[in-house]
Formats: sequence, structure tokens, C-alpha cells
Amino acid sequence: MNWLHSFALEFLRLTWEVLPWFLAGAAFGAALDVWLKPEFALRHLRGGWLSMLKATALGMLMPGCACATMPMAEGLRRKGADLGTVTSFLLASPLASPQTLVLTWALLGWQFAAARALAGLAGGMAIGALFLNLEKRTAWLDIPAPAAERKIACGPGCDCPGGRESDEDAPEKFWPVFVEIIKELGKYFAIGMAIASALVVSVPQGFIAGYLGSSGPLAYLAAALAGVPLYVCEGEEIPLTLSFIKLGLGPGPAFTFLLGSVGTCIPTMIMSQRLIGRRGMLVYAAFWLLFALSAGLLFGSLF
Repeated sequence: MNWLHSFALEFLRLTWEVLPWFLAGAAFGAALDVWLKPEFALRHLRGGWLSMLKATALGMLMPGCACATMPMAEGLRRKGADLGTVTSFLLASPLASPQTLVLTWALLGWQFAAARALAGLAGGMAIGALFLNLEKRTAWLDIPAPAAERKIACGPGCDCPGGRESDEDAPEKFWPVFVEIIKELGKYFAIGMAIASALVVSVPQGFIAGYLGSSGPLAYLAAALAGVPLYVCEGEEIPLTLSFIKLGLGPGPAFTFLLGSVGTCIPTMIMSQRLIGRRGMLVYAAFWLLFALSAGLLFGSLF
């Protein structure tokens, strides 16, 4: 009973913290679906290397945790963006938003902040290139078909191209799309919050810190494995990383934890199945693990 009580409290606390970001992300995704002009989407965010670069930059400029970026990515996918563009946005957005870079500089120093920004840019392009090639192998990747873009029949005298609703009608279409995105991702969101809450109340306090107290090769692996399933709100990973550094964790493993904890939480992984499929989710998680380890090793060798 005590465990259930603690679980219920943690689930409510965690959901209360994340829900505003999730709803904001769903609203942004719906806005993309309703107001983003087809010609803009096709020209800038449809596919290719330049599209991935723009999606990476867009993700780095937008606030929001990993759970918030998933519904935003759903909006991009609805516009016909390829998986390279979508995954570039997914990686960069929680990793290097402006406010987290400022907080990283304030608490961890300019080296961590600069490396985090470069990691967001390089990682966004790398994972985009990977999924751009994997998308051509749909039989293996089991990619779910993107939701069809809404086509509204034009009335007499309507000049909307391709049957698209006019700008005057767009606000009336926002709420149905918003609700649809919530329905599609809400169940994954709830399951993810439940698993994350169960981990928080089941793992003893100090367990992670105890396994991150060295700077050898095992410290990198422990930092990555600790960060990947852990859920942290946007910015919460920074004081956690600072506390590990104060406990004696080296800069390299600390940077590995910083990256891994912000991009591969269990709720994000569960929701990602909606966009990239189950096998794609495994590829996405494996990429994040190797990416966090490699970035940490490089950072540790420099600083």
C-alpha cells in the first residue's frame, strides 16, 4: 500500500509537471497542421539535407522537453516531412533550447553549454541522415503511415488550392486537430508517465549516484544507462549533473548523463512508436546511447 501511495503521488506530480509542455506541444503541432502553408512545408521542411538542417535549427530555438516535441513532430509528419527531418527536430529540440543553454552555462560553465549546442547541431544532422536512409526500407522499419492531411471541400467561389480551407476557416479547424493529436499520443503519454513514476519510487535514492562515482570506462556506461530511462523536465538534468560532478563524477561521464537524460526518457520512447514504429524506436534509442557515449568521451578528452 505504501508503494502504491508513493506511486500515485509521483505519477500525479510528474504528470502535473509535464502536462503543460505536452499540451503546448500538441497545440503547436495542431497549429502546424492548420496554418502552415503547404508550399512552405514542401519548400523548407519536406525532406533532404537542407530540410534536416532547418529542422535542427528550429528545434534548437524552441522551448519544450522531449515529451513536448513529440506532438510537434506529429504536426510536421502530417505535413509530409520525411523521417530525417522529423528525427532531426526530435533530437535537437530538448537538447539545445535557448533557456537550457543559458542555464547550462550558469551552472556548469561555458564548456558544457558550447558542447551541448554543438552536440545538438551535429546529433540532429546525424540522426536525420540515418532515418532518411532507413525510411527507404519501410519493410524493415515498419513505419506507421502518417495521418492524412485534412482536405476540405471548397465551396462556390473558393480559391483555396488543393481543397485546403481558407485562412478565415483555419481557427475553427484548430481544436479538432488538437484533440486528435491528444487522442493519438495521450495513451502513450500516460503509459510513459506510469513507467517513469514506478522507476522513481522503486529505485533507492543514491543508487544512481553510487554507480557514477568514478571516471573510468564503466562510469561512461553507467552514466548513459542511468540517463537513458530517466525522465527529467527541461532544465532539471542540469542541477542533477552538477550534483554528480560534486560527488566526483568526471566531466566526460557527466556530459554523457546530461545528453542521455534529456533525450531518451521512457515516455518519449513510448510515444515515438507512433511516428517511427517499434523498430525505429529501438534504432532511435540505440543512436542516443551511442551518441551520448561518444559525445561524453570527446568532451572528457578535451576538458
